[in-house]
Formats: sequence, C-alpha cells, structure tokens
Amino acid sequence: MQIKDIILAEDEQVELKTAEKTLFLTVILQALLDATKPRYDGEPTNSILERERAIAWFFASVGVTAEDFHSVCDYAGVNPVYMREFAFKVLKSGEVEYVRKRINAVLGHE
Repeated sequence: MQIKDIILAEDEQVELKTAEKTLFLTVILQALLDATKPRYDGEPTNSILERERAIAWFFASVGVTAEDFHSVCDYAGVNPVYMREFAFKVLKSGEVEYVRKRINAVLGHE
C-alpha cells in the first residue's frame, strides 16, 4: 500500500483548506507515533495507557472513538479503511523504527 492509496479521490474529500488538512493529517501521524512508541522496563503507566489509547483509536469499530477516527480521516483527506490497514501493517511489521523516524522527520521532531 502506498500513500496515494490512503489519500481519497478529490470528489470524496471534505472541502477544507490545506492548512486544516495538514492539521488533521498531523493528528493521524502523531497517533501513529503514540501507537508505535517502544515499550521499556519501568515505563510509566501513563505512557502505556497513551499507547493503548492510540492503538484503540485506530481500530475501534463502534462508538465515539470510531466516529472521531472517521471524522479526523475525512478532514485530513485520508481514507479511514486504508489508514487502518496501514496502521495495522506498521504495528505488525519489523519496520516500526524506520516508520517512526520518517514520521518524526515529516513532523519536524528531528
């Protein structure tokens, strides 16, 4: 799956300005960073909880969390089905560190 598969066709996108789309895309990328944060011994309970919440946000199928995920994806111009598939592949791949570095570079964290 490539990034072009995640982005919705123009006629399916919610009409938002570029800055707003960027903001919502950043929310998705930050959630992916939170979901893939490495575990370590002595990790604070809060960090564990935040990682679990981020994972739940991607994969909730009903309720407010699922609706929120769909709304954020729509505002970002991202297909929520493809985003879930992408998040699943990232979480299950051996490429988590590489993906995290790429996201951090895009977000300007490095």
